Amino acid sequence: MALSNGASAHTQPVDELASSLQALGLESLPKYSNPNTYPTLNPVDLYRSHITDLLAPITGVEPDIIYGALQSTQSLDYGDLMLAAPALRLKGKKPDAVANEIVDQFPESALVDKPSVDRKTTIRFFFKPMPLTSLVLKSILQNGENYGFNQNLGLRDASNPSEGRKSIIVEFSSPNIAKPFHAGHLRSTIIGGFLSNMYQKAGWDVTRMNYLGDWGKQYGVLAVGFDKYGSEEELQKNPIGHLYDVYVKISAVSREEGERVKGLEEEVKKLRESNEPTAEKEAEISRIKNEGVDEQARKYFKRMTEGDAEALGVWKRFRDLSIVKYKKTYARLNIWFDDYSGESQVKDESMEEAARVLEEKGISEQSEGAVMVDLEKYSKRLGKTLVKKKDGTTLYLTRDIGANQERYDKYHFDKMIYVVASQQDLHLAQLFKIIEIMGRKEIADKCQHISFGMVLGMSTRKGTAKFLDDILEAVGEKMHEVMKTNQSKYEQVSDPEQTADTLGISAVMVQDMTGKR
Repeated sequence: MALSNGASAHTQPVDELASSLQALGLESLPKYSNPNTYPTLNPVDLYRSHITDLLAPITGVEPDIIYGALQSTQSLDYGDLMLAAPALRLKGKKPDAVANEIVDQFPESALVDKPSVDRKTTIRFFFKPMPLTSLVLKSILQNGENYGFNQNLGLRDASNPSEGRKSIIVEFSSPNIAKPFHAGHLRSTIIGGFLSNMYQKAGWDVTRMNYLGDWGKQYGVLAVGFDKYGSEEELQKNPIGHLYDVYVKISAVSREEGERVKGLEEEVKKLRESNEPTAEKEAEISRIKNEGVDEQARKYFKRMTEGDAEALGVWKRFRDLSIVKYKKTYARLNIWFDDYSGESQVKDESMEEAARVLEEKGISEQSEGAVMVDLEKYSKRLGKTLVKKKDGTTLYLTRDIGANQERYDKYHFDKMIYVVASQQDLHLAQLFKIIEIMGRKEIADKCQHISFGMVLGMSTRKGTAKFLDDILEAVGEKMHEVMKTNQSKYEQVSDPEQTADTLGISAVMVQDMTGKR
């Protein structure tokens, strides 16, 4: 039996398990095994092997088929394991007859109650409580903090450990630089951290990646705003808070300009209908479009893309200050990253190579000076999307295509998870499809989008975001107040403020995870 596959310094040895089973009335270990069966680590594997041994002589079916057909139930009310009779692939026998035959001939077992038939063809198995309790408690005591985890699941080939472990990249959190880490980022951070820990405990080589939003016209907006509202003194005292205030102020100006243009265009339309002069209104529209915040930001970002030293210097300063602050926030959450990447880190060569492939394969096409990809031929839902603007600047999608290839070249990942809010469902679907039709289907198939709902009612531009640091401070103070209500217990806590902070942060994380993604 392949029990040795699961054995380690932290697992219950095979001879101990055999002794435990004998004490429960089972004469020997189950005979059935395969490279992915680990009874010393997972009691359910033990039960599946045991039931497989009992069903093989009754049905005459190959043990591998029986073992694969034994599935977990959606609710323990319906049993611990279930088997659909049709899954046994018995020719010439009706599934309901097979189910009844199994129940009638099922022998007395030290571990499992006599099964029952549900909905004519489904057999339900219930584990006997006392033996299960005994086996599980011994496993918990033997494995300690490693109970429930199986490092063997990360092996490329369970029958040949020398093949090494599978690798995975989990991209999560990914806030925008020069903006506070608000509660809307919390969900991605918690889910991504959880997934990273889970895969690591399952034996995968995990790379935790923070793909910062550190590129794009919004940094032109911030630079324009800093020229207008920035203060070096305030920047030194509170860099993130001050940059946020600047961004909110300049965004408000940009929004007002946009609304002003819309209003003027409506006025021009009405003047034309009544044959009245429109030159003054049109001149004002032209002035705002050519000199307003939006156009200034666009030009500034273009300077960045062209390598302008001054523009890049301002951007790099904002980026570095933001990362320092983010690391402190992540440390409070016990979250860390192996790779701080970002849109700005994607090489021009990678994007140029992607553009070349898209053009050569006839995937991309020119559209009024811009470059677009029509994905409607594959799915109406995917629609059409730009990969390069008229002025030659790249877009988020362009950089994601290049980033995906760079990551594969660097890490040769077996799986890549993007933990991103549901607002980006279409974007990720477009990205995966483009990677596939570029001839990289094997990479696209390894990519997965873990989607989740965003925290509603928060906007950085409008200044309505709730900042994570403020939330953590508030819950820590509240927890401290609660602790003080029991003075005798409070006096027993060596560091009450640190304890209150830890409990408050834990409460925030648990509260967020109580809702469905």
